[in-house]
Amino acid sequence: MLAVLLLSISPTAGLSEVQPEQVETLRSEVIGLQQQARLLEEENQGLRNMLKAMDDGELYLVVDTESSRLTMRQGNSVLLTAKVGTGSRQFIEAETGNNWYFETPMGSFTVLGKERNPVWIRPDWSYVEENMPVPTDNDPDRLVRGVLGKYALLLGNGYKIHGTKWKNLLGTHFTHGCVSLDDDDLETIYKSVKIGTKVYLY
Repeated sequence: MLAVLLLSISPTAGLSEVQPEQVETLRSEVIGLQQQARLLEEENQGLRNMLKAMDDGELYLVVDTESSRLTMRQGNSVLLTAKVGTGSRQFIEAETGNNWYFETPMGSFTVLGKERNPVWIRPDWSYVEENMPVPTDNDPDRLVRGVLGKYALLLGNGYKIHGTKWKNLLGTHFTHGCVSLDDDDLETIYKSVKIGTKVYLY
């Protein structure tokens, strides 16, 4: 594709015929292709890491964000399959100009921490969604107990695998980016994985 783009502005095409806006369009297309190539490389690296985990015989988690399914595996064996909630892929914007897109990230992750009875710290978007004024960062109203279930696995950047009170929605895209599970599956996974366990989201 890149070669075709370059040929379209080769000397044989006549530089005098190329308009500035055409050059800018071609430049944007090349940048887009480069970005796609980087994303593909990240996905390929994730697949390579997953294959390595299979060879090592280590326990690991795989989340299919399209079908909202999680599998806990060890080597080539599937130990558990569960319906999960994944990012809603919805967009909201605040009057301040801040905006959020709720999507479960993809790639290779590691369990960085394990929490019992996790406390949800309400982010700004949760107030914007309900048309409520956003409090200060240290407002105690931001601390909410009981909505994340009994356990949580920390993946970094605020993303977690945790419980939910919306169990009827499991198997769909309804979260704000985290991966949600029912109580029994969450407990099994929490007790099975350790800090350092690999998690692959695709």
